[in-house]
Amino acid sequence: MAAGLLAASIAAIAQVPYVFTYNPGPTRGTKWVAKASDGDTEGSAPVISSAPRAVWARVCYTIGPSDSTVSLYAQTRNEDPRALEIAWGGCADVFGTNVWIGNPHGQPVGGYYGIAPATPAD
Repeated sequence: MAAGLLAASIAAIAQVPYVFTYNPGPTRGTKWVAKASDGDTEGSAPVISSAPRAVWARVCYTIGPSDSTVSLYAQTRNEDPRALEIAWGGCADVFGTNVWIGNPHGQPVGGYYGIAPATPAD
């Protein structure tokens, strides 16, 4: 019975495209804080910059106005950055060599993030 459960667990893990060394989420991971926007320029916080290989980043937005969103940007090498929004209390996974968070609000905002390699763990 235990061997069957172990095999099922290993099979389930083998199907994920990447594996975080821990489970980053709304209250776990590396804390980030983005400075307030000055009204013209979005405040920002780096997640990863100029990584030698693209990585997965899970970014969660939990510190700030509860009815707001932040921008999440991901870029791989010299490609154009991709942008998406994260609502307060939410998380998003992105892939890139450069990942950063934009803050359009007039107050600092923050949350947590985690980084995973581009390939599954062995």
